[in-house]
Formats: sequence, structure tokens, C-alpha cells
Amino acid sequence: MNTLAPKKEIVRLRLALIVGALLLCCFVWADIVLLPTKLHALYLYNRFTYQLPIIVAIIAFSFTRYFYANRFLILTLLMVLLTYTNYWLIYQLWERSEFIFPYEGTILYAFYCVFALGINYRLAILASTVNAFGFVGLMVIAPVYGERVFISAAFVTGSLFICAYAKYRLDYAISLLASTNKKLATLSRVDPLTNLLNRRALMQSGEKLLSLAHRESLHIAVIMLDLDDFKQYNDSFGHQQGDDAIVAQADIMREVFQRETDILGRYGGEEFMIVVSGLDSESVGHRCKQIKQSWQSREMKHANGATHDWVTCSIGAVVLSPAKQLSLDELVTKADGALYKAKHAGKNTFEVVTLS
Repeated sequence: MNTLAPKKEIVRLRLALIVGALLLCCFVWADIVLLPTKLHALYLYNRFTYQLPIIVAIIAFSFTRYFYANRFLILTLLMVLLTYTNYWLIYQLWERSEFIFPYEGTILYAFYCVFALGINYRLAILASTVNAFGFVGLMVIAPVYGERVFISAAFVTGSLFICAYAKYRLDYAISLLASTNKKLATLSRVDPLTNLLNRRALMQSGEKLLSLAHRESLHIAVIMLDLDDFKQYNDSFGHQQGDDAIVAQADIMREVFQRETDILGRYGGEEFMIVVSGLDSESVGHRCKQIKQSWQSREMKHANGATHDWVTCSIGAVVLSPAKQLSLDELVTKADGALYKAKHAGKNTFEVVTLS
């Protein structure tokens, strides 16, 4: 799994290909020392007519707009082409002078393409299968390694599939880590009971919306909601039903505030907060009324001794006009003050304050 941005990933792959080409040149120097002089021309022809130009061609192709979308297929093809040109060299050196050229390059190409260039495990399995069949075919037509032909074939085939399996395990681990990080990021922002934003994320998102409202000269409103006599309800019916009441409040908020820009969160305990832009006092008051009506329609029986027979909530809202600027903390304080007034006005009501 690749998490880098396209441009950075292309640069990374390009550098890895250049490093691969340089390593190939280093191996050329080392192989020349091992090879008899009469085979130098054949060897150099293979490396500089086939292998190196293939890598250079892919580096050049990496500058086109088609490379990123097809990078895994291209790099898989690179792995197969490099391996088969190496098979062809092994065959030619054997045919010409029965020189036994080592097969380790087959394994090096596989590991470099899979791990340094990042071929995914599915394509790694495909390329390993193609390369394994190629090596077995080479051993059939040219028993280069004599009595060691079977062990050599087993070693190459086993190494190729160990490479593919290791890539599978690595991709799985990275995928699991990414999934875990995503869940942790969600948990750090979302209240697990209501699936609304938690207080920290609520304030962060509210600050962003407030800044946007200031730039766009929009009304901004902060609405505080608190379940009435919630402690009595919790003590009478238990924490499970208390949680059900809190979830019901979250559901009602989602029913009333459905715009993508509306920010809904659990401020703490049975207290909730909403931050909205582009709504004047009349619109905010209308939505507060909808919340009251939604609770009324649910008819969730309250505890004995509660102010009302059914579960209700009190709402305090502050609406800031585009002409005035306050911080989010200041708006929360004023909305909290409006909520306090609604509580003392008999609960199950709302108070909207306009700042212009």
C-alpha cells in the first residue's frame, strides 16, 4: 500500500530506478573480473544493449503522465524483462563455452523490484511464477548447473515465492497499520456513544467555521443544548437508558441540522453544541423549535419529580452578525448564558441572543 502523494512517489521511484541502474553497473564491473576475456563482449552486449536500456527507458517514461497510474504493471514488466535477459545471458554463456554463470541475479532482481520499487504482492506472485517457469525451462534446455540443476531450480523458485510471500505479509501489515491509524484518528475526534464530534474536535471545527464566516461575511451561530433533569432520569432508569436519551438527543440534532457545513458535537455529559453559519436569528429560532417538537413527538417518559413528564431539553443560542467579531470561546460563553436563562425560564424552551 502506497501512501505517498503521486509527485513524491514518482520521484522516489525514479531515484530507486537510477540507484538500480548504478548497482547494475557495479555488478558489471564485478562480473567482468570473473568472466574469461573471450566472453566479455557477449556479456557487455547483454548488459548494455538490453538490461541498462530497459531501465533507462522506464526512467524516461516516468516523466510522462501515464506512468503513475500504470507504475505497478510497468515495474512488474521490468522485473520479468531483467530476469529473462539474465536467463538469455546464462544460456548464451553456457552454449558458447559451457561457462557456468551464477543465477543469483534472478533473486536480486526480484527482491529489488518487489521491495525497493514497491510492486504489490499480487503482481509479485505473478512475476515470480513467470520467472520460476522461465528458470525451470532454462534448466531443461541447458543443464547449466549439472548435478545441482534440481537444487538450483528449487532454490530459485523457493526464493522467488518467499519474496512474494514476504511482500504479502508486509502489505498486510502496512494495511493493518493504516486501518488502525484511521480508527485511532476517528476515535480521537468522535464521541463513541453518539458518533458526534467530541469536545476537542468540536472546538477545532468550530474555529475553522468561525474563520470562514468572518471571511465570507456570514452570520455564525453557536447553540448549546442540555437535557433537562438528566441526573434524575439517569438515577431513576439507569445508565443504559440514560445513554439512550443522550443518543436520542444526537439523532434529533442530526434530523434538524443536515447541511454538510453544520457542526454537531457532544460538549460533555448531557450537554451538546452546534455551530452553524449562514443562518440568522429567525432561522436559528425555527430550528430550536424543531428540536423541541422532535422531543415532544418521542414522548420519552421522564423520572418522577422531573419538571416535565416527558424528556425535554433546554437550548441557548447566540447569533453573531457579520458586522461583529468575537472568538469562539466568547460565543460559547454567551450561548451558555442563554442556556442558563432557558433553564430558569422553566426548561423545555430556548433562548436566542443576537449580537450585531
